[in-house]
Amino acid sequence: MKVTELWKFKYKASILGIEVADINGNGQSEIIAYTRTGILLFISLSGKLLHEEIISKDLPLWHLRICDIDDDGRLELILGGMDGILRIFKCSFAYNLELFWTHKLNSSISGILIGDINNDNKNELIVFSLDKTLRVLNPYDGKLVWGQVFEDGVGDAKIFINDKNFHKKEILACGNDGTIRNFEGTDGNLLWFKKYSDKMRAIAYMNTTKGQIVIYGGDDKKLHMINKNTQEEIKTKEFDDYIWKCISYPSPIFNNALVSSYSFVYFDESIPLEKTEFTSQLICLDQSLSINWELIGYNIEFLNIIGKFDEFYIFAVTTKGELLIIEEQTGKILINNIYNSCANMIQFLTKKRLLLSCFDDGTIITYKLDEHLD
Repeated sequence: MKVTELWKFKYKASILGIEVADINGNGQSEIIAYTRTGILLFISLSGKLLHEEIISKDLPLWHLRICDIDDDGRLELILGGMDGILRIFKCSFAYNLELFWTHKLNSSISGILIGDINNDNKNELIVFSLDKTLRVLNPYDGKLVWGQVFEDGVGDAKIFINDKNFHKKEILACGNDGTIRNFEGTDGNLLWFKKYSDKMRAIAYMNTTKGQIVIYGGDDKKLHMINKNTQEEIKTKEFDDYIWKCISYPSPIFNNALVSSYSFVYFDESIPLEKTEFTSQLICLDQSLSINWELIGYNIEFLNIIGKFDEFYIFAVTTKGELLIIEEQTGKILINNIYNSCANMIQFLTKKRLLLSCFDDGTIITYKLDEHLD
């Protein structure tokens, strides 16, 4: 397996993330990139800048989701950033943005989920923030369906789907106040919570041979695995660094998980980034909660899992600018390309075999993969 670079695009500000969609309905997919300076970029798949739009001047955009949230046949742009304003836009054929609605939170937005959480046949927006709130919003007008308040900022959340009743949905969330909370999807009723002394940063759940297990961790540098029904701690694993990401897969089985830790050692500017030695880990858990494999030394900024049936590949990018393609079953690194800037996100277009990655120095690089992964 190998990749060939097709083109580079360079912008004057850090590019924090990218999505790909036919956002204006012209039959052509575009790259939509969001920046640290609050600007949205529309770029063709050949690397040409089509349009740019100021969204939150000089304030970062952290999140972009693309979805037809009002069932009108048009995709909407769902944006959240440091200014705490959730903005929903429609896009014209000429890439002009029309504001659909906004919802104001009181601090930076930590994450955005989309799903029919209360079984009303609408895909609600679930938004959580450093303003200590988790909110479920009506997708048609942005009005509050229900909300919950933490003692500190909310770091991560996942939609839980009962494996015996797919209509029963809940939200699992973790906070900077050290709490793990489980909410009923229909009305936000608190089902249970656990409290720790350290900030909790990442959460997920797994269907395992030991039952339904919630996995989470944060600044205590431990991965906690608890029985969802009893909240009994089944197992823990210690790391050298903060627990940063927990992702379970494949949907809707969710019987495996990836967990990564994150180090801030690169804040020491006396050591060049390329010479920095990371102790960060990436582990793969199977349905018995055993570790299939482990990688050490990669400080992962973003990761995604692509594949189907029994063949999956992990796409990841790192603080050192590494682009990794990892064989899911073995942990073998198949591709390791390095660029001299922190990488923030990677996207893979399966049918076109295109890899797109974006970087702190404002670069987007597009590669062609030499073989199909489907």
